[in-house]
Amino acid sequence: MSITTIEHFSNEIFYEIFEYFDAYVIFNGFSNLNNRFQLLLNSSLTRLKLDDDRFQPKELFLNNYKKVLRYHHHQIISIHSYGENTAKIISIIKSNLSLFQSLQSLNLYPIESNILSSLIHQLASLPNLYSLTIDLWAKEKNHTNIYQLMFNLPKLKYLKYGSFDSLDFNIALSLPIATDQQKTSIEYFIMDHGCSIKDLFTLLSYTPQIHYLKFSNPIDMNNLNIIEPIKLIYLTKLSIEIYEMTFDEFEILIKKMKLNLKILSLDIKDEDMSYLNAKRWEYFLQENLSKLEKFYFKKMVHFSENYTTPMYLGEQNEFSSTFWIERKWIFKVENDFEHLIYSIQPYKKKWYEYGSKSSQLSKCVEFEIADVSPGHWVESISIKDHIYHALTTTQIYHLQISTAISLEELYKILVLLPDIETLTLSRLSFTDPTSMSDEERQSLYLLFHENHFQKISFSDVEQMADIYFLMIICPHVNHLHVHCKDYKHAESCVGLILSHIRSKIDNKLRLLSITMTKFANDMIEYLTKIIKEKKLLKDFIIEQVKKDVYIKWT
Repeated sequence: MSITTIEHFSNEIFYEIFEYFDAYVIFNGFSNLNNRFQLLLNSSLTRLKLDDDRFQPKELFLNNYKKVLRYHHHQIISIHSYGENTAKIISIIKSNLSLFQSLQSLNLYPIESNILSSLIHQLASLPNLYSLTIDLWAKEKNHTNIYQLMFNLPKLKYLKYGSFDSLDFNIALSLPIATDQQKTSIEYFIMDHGCSIKDLFTLLSYTPQIHYLKFSNPIDMNNLNIIEPIKLIYLTKLSIEIYEMTFDEFEILIKKMKLNLKILSLDIKDEDMSYLNAKRWEYFLQENLSKLEKFYFKKMVHFSENYTTPMYLGEQNEFSSTFWIERKWIFKVENDFEHLIYSIQPYKKKWYEYGSKSSQLSKCVEFEIADVSPGHWVESISIKDHIYHALTTTQIYHLQISTAISLEELYKILVLLPDIETLTLSRLSFTDPTSMSDEERQSLYLLFHENHFQKISFSDVEQMADIYFLMIICPHVNHLHVHCKDYKHAESCVGLILSHIRSKIDNKLRLLSITMTKFANDMIEYLTKIIKEKKLLKDFIIEQVKKDVYIKWT
């Protein structure tokens, strides 16, 4: 039988469909349709998820789920509750907890410690509970009892535990080192709270099967040398938020944990500039984390009034050595209000790398400017300060400006970055959106006569001044990249640009690329037909690479 309506779907397909939706959506959409759907909704094979969406009214959530919690408890596999409904949800669960035999995941925020203790004690009776996320509103600092109870949950694989106290984010524990009988089956452990280095290693003694671990640096790193090492042989992914931990202390910490990591993620806010020493990183990673496959690294540098921002005093361009290029771990700089952020991320091919080879990765460092006027936040700081700081660490070859900028501001920035090869602009701001002023024309003239970049990307082509800008820059660059909203927009841009360069004898443009959010299969044929019908080019090649279309000619 052919399927012509949704009711022809098998029950098995509906069970799978239901798993993608919240319980309220399912009951609201399918109840009272007919007897078949009523039976489906009541079937034990229909697995229900209750998610207190942060954006829906809290009263609406509770009213919708009271019946589900009371009459469909055997079907519920996850409950996520945030805010004022949490206490009411817990009360309903506790009164019938033995009936929630299918419950696999529980996420509660916020919850009082006395309520949490009694709840966790009862959760041990649930045979399928493998995931627990708790945000505790703590009235006391000692969390020994809570951790003991959580570690006693027999099936737990995922534990995320956070504690917020208005006076202190660091908790106290008096747990002993785990015996063999006390060791848990937890594989994913997120500690969303601070603690001492001793307590950190004590907690880890209870999780020898751990695969993923995330924590913030302990508060008393001066005690690190007296801590006994621990073997975490199954740990392959580690994420640390570093607020007060020097590179020296970080090295000791990792050595104490005896790891076989494949993924390491660091978010560093400590002011120690040694973290930008690439040669030191090379030696440390080769000696201690030789199996590492992915390295995510963020080093934040703070700028503020009456504060002398530390500078990096080592050699420039050390993150472009063979070690980093072979692994395709790419160095990047970006500014964010009063901060400058240095990062290392896995390589992703960019629009300007069409036809390029991997050997060019040695010149892949990008500077993304999200705020051209950090002085709005810190009066004594300018974009020059961010650029000068970045240039002590690395040369910049690719500039991305992800905010509106005037031609005059752009020119001033480019003067400071003489090695730029590509320029990516989000939006240009003009004095008059319908035309360019004489001052803007002068800035544009200087832009192309004092800089040597040959590749430009422009995101926002809407106003007449934007189009005029494109017409002026076309003959001066080899590769022009534009973002288009839809087919009509793409047709207009391609026609306009190619018609213009056809009339210029000395133009350099040989490659035009277009990015659109959604491309249909006929995009290549569509543009090819336009180019041929309007005789815009004679000999050309056109191809699609993911969301980009490239038009190349001689």
